[in-house]
Amino acid sequence: MRSTGHEGLFFFHNPKAGGTAVDLLLRAMFAPQACCPLIENSQRDHEQRAGAYEAFRGYGYYGGHYGYDIFNAVADGHNAVTNFRTPDRRLLSLYNYYRLDVTLPEDPAGLDALYPVAFAKDVDFHSFIASDDPRIEIYTRNFHVRQLTNSPWQVGTDGDLAHAIQLVDRMPWFYLCEQPELSDRWGRMVFRNPLFSTELKNVTSVARNELVAVATIEPATRRLLMAKNEADYALYTHARGRLDRIFWLARPAARGD
Repeated sequence: MRSTGHEGLFFFHNPKAGGTAVDLLLRAMFAPQACCPLIENSQRDHEQRAGAYEAFRGYGYYGGHYGYDIFNAVADGHNAVTNFRTPDRRLLSLYNYYRLDVTLPEDPAGLDALYPVAFAKDVDFHSFIASDDPRIEIYTRNFHVRQLTNSPWQVGTDGDLAHAIQLVDRMPWFYLCEQPELSDRWGRMVFRNPLFSTELKNVTSVARNELVAVATIEPATRRLLMAKNEADYALYTHARGRLDRIFWLARPAARGD
């Protein structure tokens, strides 16, 4: 289905890619009672749910760090949408967020669930990406393709790129973090809402001189990032190409074109 606003929406929220603003905007299209409460938000939640999602059927809007397994269980004619950011920028943002914005609990009993946060606070960015600990790699290896294939919280697979591309091609809209103006223009067209506009939320709040910047990523770290996220880079490139084609075809024809 590729229609607009009034059908149900399922937002595959890709973390640290402008998704908080997108979720707020999409959620506002529905009455509060039509918005599904939080289903899961971590590997531990996913394991505890054990695939029991049927109780969450019947809502108009779903938004969260959810995978295709949940979509498959609850969607009833819902349109899928998602958000994109280049994997290097997204993972660096996640690292900065964990390192600088998330406070660890004083109670040691709460540390296990926040192991990726504690690890980010103790190591540099290269070590964060290089880790082969499944508790880290669940975030750092092809998260988006795994999310659109089955579940981002399931380890042991890189997902199915062809399946993810097919799903993205059926989406009526998605948000591209590197192209916010075009994403918003497309949203105004699709959702027939002249006020459709994203504004970034949940941005790492510390002084900029404390952030690790994209320009400082070492070549070895970038190579490792690309190797671990080959499918996510390919999916991003495909999505960016689709957005570019939409506005290339929609632009007024210039003389000589």
